[in-house]
Amino acid sequence: MNEQTTATEEHLTLSQAARLAPGRPSANCVWRWCREGVKSKSGDRVRLKHMRFGGRIYTTRAWLEAFGLALAEADAKHFDRVEEPDEPHATPRRRPRRAVRLSEARRLHQEAERELEAEGL
Repeated sequence: MNEQTTATEEHLTLSQAARLAPGRPSANCVWRWCREGVKSKSGDRVRLKHMRFGGRIYTTRAWLEAFGLALAEADAKHFDRVEEPDEPHATPRRRPRRAVRLSEARRLHQEAERELEAEGL
């Protein structure tokens, strides 16, 4: 985006930007996007571009859209890497930890039941 576009584009307060953003986040959430950003699945931190005039913070529709697209691209980079490993001997994608823990718990439970049945209990 060039400086001429920025100068002519309508600046939005964070409250206005929050009303325009998908999911209707709070203005405080939009402020966190500016200051801290959002950590994507790939580990990249994506921040919402903003300007400060006096004591007020402003962003634009274009910057809000660019933020959403940048976050989606960073997430896609992660998912592409997980689905198609670069190394031929890369470890396979692991299941979520909770699913592994539940299956292990079920297996242990079934073993315990078999032992109890063997003992006649």
